[in-house]
Amino acid sequence: MKSVCLLLLISLGCQRRESSSEAAPTPVAPTAGEYAQDIAALCDCVSRSGADKGEEDARALTIANWLSANLKTPESRKFLVEIQPLVGDAKANRLDAEAKRVGLSGCALAAEWRAPAVN
Repeated sequence: MKSVCLLLLISLGCQRRESSSEAAPTPVAPTAGEYAQDIAALCDCVSRSGADKGEEDARALTIANWLSANLKTPESRKFLVEIQPLVGDAKANRLDAEAKRVGLSGCALAAEWRAPAVN
């Protein structure tokens, strides 16, 4: 199961600027407690994992490994599975909406997904 989550998390970090018109699913968990902390961790996963300071080629794997080790709730993992098929702005919007729903003022990961890919 952990390897399946890891693969999903890796693909989560690899998709950035395509569009999708899928509607946002209903929230998966309440706004308080460990779930809210997990969403905050997800939003800050690039810096918390150290991926922003490492090799670009290892970025997705670094983030995926960090998320796998640090997300505490099954609801946060379910949320990742739900947004995994989304791409670009649709994925960023869904993550931003969930971050706001749990009380965060913004989400760095969602902002990064909206930024144009640098080649």
